[in-house]
Amino acid sequence: MYSSIVPKLVSHDLPDLIPIPVPPLDTTKAQLEMIHRQIVTVHELLGNILKNGPWAHKRTKAKAGVNESADIEFIINAIHTKSLPGMKFIESFNHSTDATLLDARARNGSNRATHYDFDILVRSSDETELWKHVEHKGAQAGQIKEHEKPWLAGVQFYNGGCEKYTIANNYAKIHYDLHIASGNLRRKWNLTTPIPSFDDWWKNDCCSQGNPKTAFGIELKDKVRKLGGSLLHERIPVIEALPFTEEVQQQLIKEVLPLANTVLQQKDYWLTVRGDLKSDTFEHKWYPKFTIDTVNNVIITKKMDVEFDFHCSDDFKFKGILRWGKGAGFSNLRIDLK
Repeated sequence: MYSSIVPKLVSHDLPDLIPIPVPPLDTTKAQLEMIHRQIVTVHELLGNILKNGPWAHKRTKAKAGVNESADIEFIINAIHTKSLPGMKFIESFNHSTDATLLDARARNGSNRATHYDFDILVRSSDETELWKHVEHKGAQAGQIKEHEKPWLAGVQFYNGGCEKYTIANNYAKIHYDLHIASGNLRRKWNLTTPIPSFDDWWKNDCCSQGNPKTAFGIELKDKVRKLGGSLLHERIPVIEALPFTEEVQQQLIKEVLPLANTVLQQKDYWLTVRGDLKSDTFEHKWYPKFTIDTVNNVIITKKMDVEFDFHCSDDFKFKGILRWGKGAGFSNLRIDLK
């Protein structure tokens, strides 16, 4: 009676498989072994259906990273092997730039300092051959508009530590004075370790890329976490006291602009692709390097964290957020740009 389970698996009426009957107590060992083999077969078939069914290859927002990696791999291989899609990329590059596209390869390494998607080998007009970095922007739907700029769709910028920003240092000093030097946190959480100096706390807790390193910070996080608490609300008076003068804004712009351009400088070319790469109808367009000439304005918004909107030349915009990276009030104070 159990063999009837397997044929049903290939039908579209999968709910019929539930519930799976339980063998009676007097089932022989041989019968149980047969049932076990059938269950294994069912498991394998279900796995195959889940892996290769029509829903498996549907491009969803949840699969965006996987889809982009697959697209980049396809483009690299197409250019490298000079397939029909590869020749489309090569010919359009040669036509739209003053260089010749020769080959493509995967990028070397993948970490926070790698701000591009793959490499292409190009020959310049003086016959010099160099590997250049490419930023890929892909989508399944829509057409590439005449004046479209791929960087307007968003750029993953540098996520940097607080030591690079004056406004982060100001935030840290206010937090330190209100909550640490005052003894408020020490009393509230019954801490026994001495209060560190600001410089010690700044260097070892705020600037830490991980957990706090001062004895005070370690004990504070341990006790707050064990008691199921947090320091989320301690952010409110700090943000309220943080000054946002014209001088503060201009200093932030001065510090952010070179950091943003450091990332953009890595992207020698931009490649926009629309449509299914495995069809003959996909569109694509190459663009040259883009950098920011000026940041014209920054809008600073006070929420539970501090948010920034940078308005730049060429209609380019990007965002930032000043936040704690390893638990509010504990460690890894940072500004993320995106």
